[in-house]
Amino acid sequence: MLNDILSGNISANFIEGMGCVGGCVGGPKIIIPKEEGRKNVVSYGEEALYKTPIDNPYVIELLHRLGFDTVESLLEHSDIFTRKF
Repeated sequence: MLNDILSGNISANFIEGMGCVGGCVGGPKIIIPKEEGRKNVVSYGEEALYKTPIDNPYVIELLHRLGFDTVESLLEHSDIFTRKF
């Protein structure tokens, strides 16, 4: 990905990378071992009432309030995720 960015092959206006081994649960300020942190994150996800944002009725309600019927219509007909600098 970094090579694509440097060569100009990516037209994104925001790129996020993960620099900590094991992700955020393995960062420099961890207070528990990263393996335990990872297990906690996985457990939290498994116990979540809604597995994805699209399963969450509150997200769907917000989508409708913004004037979109589906996630696809949001992605195809909105510039909400695009910033011009």
